[in-house]
Amino acid sequence: MYFISVVDSIGDSHILNFRRSEYPSLLELLVNELFDDIGDCKGKGLCGTCHIRIKSSMNSVQFSNELEQKILKDQLEYHPDSRLACQIPLDKYIHKIQIEIIGRD
Repeated sequence: MYFISVVDSIGDSHILNFRRSEYPSLLELLVNELFDDIGDCKGKGLCGTCHIRIKSSMNSVQFSNELEQKILKDQLEYHPDSRLACQIPLDKYIHKIQIEIIGRD
């Protein structure tokens, strides 16, 4: 069992447990466990509403592609550690990460 720490879109903190590949992406875990209203494009990486910031990580979570970078740079709030939750698979590399949901820019 793995876990992540999340600060949701209203500032509340959560610990979410998951099994590897339990959901297709981090977006699905966030939506199903926190009921957060993010991911308008349903995980296609086109809208930016699942924008998160990786606050801390033991592992590198930098496997973004050019489309993801373009979508992120078009957001009102962009950071070097910004990612789209829909583009991050649930695997051992995100175990123990701390994220903040930005979404809805």
